[in-house]
Amino acid sequence: MDYVQFLQDLRSTDLALAGGKGANLGELMLAGMMVPSGFVLSTKGYRRCVPLVNLSDLDTENLDSLAQQTKEIQKQIENISVSEDVELELMEAYRRMGSPFVAVRSSATAEDLPTASFAGQQETYLNIQGEGAVLNAVKKCWASLWSSRAVQYRSFRGFGASDVALAVVIQEMAPHDISGVVFTVNPLSKDAMELIINAAPGLGEALVQGEIIPDQWIARRSDGAVLKFTPAPRRGQAPSAIFRSRRPGRGCLTSQQVKELAQQCLRIEEHFHSIPQDIEWSYGSGTFYMLQSRPITTLVEGLL
Repeated sequence: MDYVQFLQDLRSTDLALAGGKGANLGELMLAGMMVPSGFVLSTKGYRRCVPLVNLSDLDTENLDSLAQQTKEIQKQIENISVSEDVELELMEAYRRMGSPFVAVRSSATAEDLPTASFAGQQETYLNIQGEGAVLNAVKKCWASLWSSRAVQYRSFRGFGASDVALAVVIQEMAPHDISGVVFTVNPLSKDAMELIINAAPGLGEALVQGEIIPDQWIARRSDGAVLKFTPAPRRGQAPSAIFRSRRPGRGCLTSQQVKELAQQCLRIEEHFHSIPQDIEWSYGSGTFYMLQSRPITTLVEGLL
């Protein structure tokens, strides 16, 4: 295939083809983690279908003007006709998966880099099913590369139009009774002996976007033992009430699950050359699934 790469075939050296998210998912598979099956519509597909944007026409200093300009660019991309050869490969790969419900996730080439955090600037679409719906989600992902926020950040970081392209990860929806994020080194205290686990019931997108307050565990890296637990406020409970409660809830993970998750995430960190990682995961049917791993940029910058 010219435009599609399956996750198990990807490595970190495929950044230019699969974007940061796609390349790192391949590495997670190589590390022996449970990763939902899927494939990447590579940056070749993006470049085949999306015209090059002339950045010199965009005024990144004028936010109102930039918002209008990028809105028009995004609209044009969402309405493009996808090249027949690209669409055929995309649909063939989706059918080979059995046409399940999928997550359609942006994976930019300027993303998940050790010294530049573009996390959350491009879109993810969950529970997508059907060929037409997948194709529309792919185009929306492509368009999200040109949001005003993303354009301005890339400009400040010195990335030009020819420096970025967007791959799209199409991945079977993982079980998600619980979802969350692990920081393999505590990014608040920068204590190299601690890691942080955030978790909440259901899909993790709201947690990742900062829309909900999760349960939080600070655990010892050496053995996964819980050092501190802060439960999320329950419905109708003020956030400050959790500190007044003598017997806070145990949260959505058991101590044993916290230990198991910590061990898996430290294996991932080791696989990525002991660089502290920000890892997204979900849990269901008795198994932890790894959905993404990227460097904790603030910590890495301090090491360079």
